[in-house]
Amino acid sequence: MKSGEETRLVVETLLDVISGTQVVAIVTANDEPVAGLEMSPMLADGGDEAFESAAALVRAELATGEVSSELSFTLGEEAWTVLVTQIESSPGVIVGALIVARARTEWSARERALVKGFGGLLGHVAAQAQREFRLVFQQRLDELVSRVAERLMSASSSNRQASFDWVTQELAQFLGADVAFIRRNDHERGLSILEAEWPERLDKPDPDPLGEVAFDSDPIFMATKDLRGPFLPGIEEPEDYLARVEAASGVEMVGGAAVPLLMHDQTWGILGFLHFRQHRWSLAEINALQAVASMLVQLQARIDAENQTVYNATHDDLTGLPNRRALISELVQRIQEKRDTAVMIIDLDRFKIMNDFLGHASGDRLLVTIADRLRTSIRANDFAARLGGDEFVFLVDNITSEMEIMATAYRLLEVIAEAVDIHGQFFSHTASIGIAMPSEEPAEALDMLGWADVALYSAKSGGRNQAVVFDAELRVQASQRSQLELSLRDAIEDDALRLHFQPEVDLRTGKLLAFEALVRWEHPTRGMIPAVEFITVAEETGLIVNIGRWVFAEACRRMATWVREYPDLDFLLRINMSPAEFLMDDIVAFVEECLVVNGVPGNRLCIEITEYTVLDKPDKTAGTLLAFQALGVEVALDDFGTGFASMTELKNLPVNVLKLDQTFVQGITHDPYDRAIVESIILLGRALNLGIVAEGIETKEIADKLAELGCFRGQGYLIARPAPFESFQSLLEANGVPLEALRSVEISGYAT
Repeated sequence: MKSGEETRLVVETLLDVISGTQVVAIVTANDEPVAGLEMSPMLADGGDEAFESAAALVRAELATGEVSSELSFTLGEEAWTVLVTQIESSPGVIVGALIVARARTEWSARERALVKGFGGLLGHVAAQAQREFRLVFQQRLDELVSRVAERLMSASSSNRQASFDWVTQELAQFLGADVAFIRRNDHERGLSILEAEWPERLDKPDPDPLGEVAFDSDPIFMATKDLRGPFLPGIEEPEDYLARVEAASGVEMVGGAAVPLLMHDQTWGILGFLHFRQHRWSLAEINALQAVASMLVQLQARIDAENQTVYNATHDDLTGLPNRRALISELVQRIQEKRDTAVMIIDLDRFKIMNDFLGHASGDRLLVTIADRLRTSIRANDFAARLGGDEFVFLVDNITSEMEIMATAYRLLEVIAEAVDIHGQFFSHTASIGIAMPSEEPAEALDMLGWADVALYSAKSGGRNQAVVFDAELRVQASQRSQLELSLRDAIEDDALRLHFQPEVDLRTGKLLAFEALVRWEHPTRGMIPAVEFITVAEETGLIVNIGRWVFAEACRRMATWVREYPDLDFLLRINMSPAEFLMDDIVAFVEECLVVNGVPGNRLCIEITEYTVLDKPDKTAGTLLAFQALGVEVALDDFGTGFASMTELKNLPVNVLKLDQTFVQGITHDPYDRAIVESIILLGRALNLGIVAEGIETKEIADKLAELGCFRGQGYLIARPAPFESFQSLLEANGVPLEALRSVEISGYAT
C-alpha cells in the first residue's frame, strides 16, 4: 500500500471511531505538503471556516516548535475544541500535526488517546515516505550528474557555449529553479561576467545590468568573488542586488543559491540558481551541484589548454626569448670565437605541478614573468633563452672565476623567487641552476649543455633552490652513467635483475589489497640499484622491452606461487608496463601466454600504464586495453595528474583505476595546491566510477587526509618499503597490517 493511501485510511478510520468529528486534517508549518501525508482535509458541512481557524492556530504553534495538545476558538456563538498531536518523522523532527475538531462537545480521555495514537501512525507513514523519496531523488540526482558528465566529457571550445547553455537548462528544470546561470570571475578587471543563463531573457536591456557587474557593486557579487563553498544566503537584505535583478528581469523578490567553480586555487566563477519563492536546498542537491561545478571547471581547464600557442622557428612565442635552436647557434659562435662563456641551465622547481594546478594560462603567465625578469637581469654581452618547458639558459660572457658565476647564479635565484601576481593571487617559485664553466680544452656546444644539465640534476637531487657547478666529481658521475648504459645489457643476459614488491592496503581496515612488482638491478659493485636510476637509460637504449617482459613473466610466476600458498586471499598483483612495451604488436598474446603458463587467473592481475602511453596512440591503446580486460586483467592509469590526458580521452579509455602520483600525495597535508589536485582527481574518479589508489604514503597524517578526502586504497613507506617477496610472509599470513600502524585518528563508520 502506498504511503498516501495509508494516510487516507488512517484519517478515515479516525472519522469512524470518533463520533461527531467535523474536521480531520493534517497541517504543516508552511502549508507545503509532506511526502506521504498528502491529502485534503476531511470536513463536515460547515467545517470550512472552522478548519481555517484551527489550521491558523496550529501553524503558528508549529512555527515555534511547541505544539499544544488541545486548542479552542469560537465561531459565531459556537465554541470549538481541537485535539492536536504532532507528527514526527523521526524523534524530535516535527513535520506537521494531526488536528481533529468539533463544536460544543468535550473530548474524552479515550478520544484524546486515539488521536495521539493515530498521530504516531502518521509519523511512521511520513518516515517511510521520506526514506523512499530520498532514495528515489538521490537516484535521479545521480542520473542527472551522469548525463552532465557525459555531455561535458565530449565538449570542446567549439561547443563550449552550447554546453554551458544546456547545463543551465538541464539543472534548472530538474531542480525547479526559475533561473540558472553561470558567471565567470574576471579578477584582473574586478568583474563578474555572465557566461550562460536559462531561460534566456528575450527583452534583455542594453546595456545588460547583469552582463558585466563589478564585484564591489553590491554584497552578493562581492561574496561570489572568492567563494569557496556553497552560498545559500536567502538574499534577505541586499537592496542593490535586488534592484539590479528587477531592472534586468522585472522580478521583484528572489531567493538564490550558488556553488563556486574552483580552478587553480582560485574562484573561476559560480554556478547559480534563483527561485521566485522560498526553496529549501537539500544536502544531496548541493553535493550534486558541486560535482557538476567540478566538471565545468575541468571542461574550462581543458579548453584553456587546447588554446595554447606553439613555438616558432627561432624564438619562443610565449616569452619572446630565443629558443633552443637559437641558443645552440649562439653558443657555437661563442665557442668558435673563444669567448669565456659559462652556460647556466635554470629549471623552475616543481613547475609542472603548479602548471597543472594553476592551468597552462596561469603557468604561462609565471613563465613570462620569470622570462621578463631574466631579460632585465642580463648584461649587454649575456644571452638568455628558453630551452623548453620550464627551463631557461643563460650564457654569461667574460667569466673569470667560479665565485663570480656563483654570485650571478644566486642573484638570479633571488630574482626568480620574488612573488608573482597571477589574477590577484601571489605565488612564489624557486629554481635550481646547473652551471658549466668555460673549458680550457675545446668543447662542443652540446657537451657544455650536457655538463650543465648534469649539474642541474645534482642541484635538484640535493634539495632544489640552489646552484651547482659541473666539476670533477660530477664528471665521474656522468661517466658512471655512460658505463651504466654499457653494462645494462649484460645485466639482463646475466640474470642480474630482481623483483621487489610493495603492498597496497585498505586505509580503513589495513586489509591487503595488492602488491606492486618493482624491478631492481643487483649490480656487482654498486649493490641493489632502484629502477629510477636505470629505467631512463633502458628506454633510451631500447632495452626497456626486454626488461619489461622479464618483469611480467617473473611477476606472474611469483603470483602463481602466492595463489597456491594463500588460496583464501584475493589480492591483486600490479605490474608496470612501459609505453614501448605496451605498443608491441604481440603484447596481448604475451600477457595471455604468461597467464596460461603460470595458471594465474586474469582477475588477479593489474597492468599499470602512464598517461604518456595513452597519448601516444589513443586508438591502439584503447584496443589493447579492451583486449587485456577481455582476459580479466584490470588496467590502472599510473602517476595520474602528471601527464596531459584530457577528460575525453579518459572517458573513452577502458581503465579501472587511477593511481595518484606520490608528488601530489606527499603534499596534501601542507600544500593547498597538492590537496586540491588530489581532491579533484578523487572526485573525477568517483564521477567516472574508477578506483583511486594513492602512492607515496609516508605518514599517518597523509593516510588520514586521504581517507578524509575519500581515497581508501594506498601504498607507501608507511605501510612497507619495496622488498623481496620473502619479506612479506607475516603480512600475507595476517592478510594486511594493523590499523593502528596506518592511521592517527579514531576510525568509525567505515565498512570492512
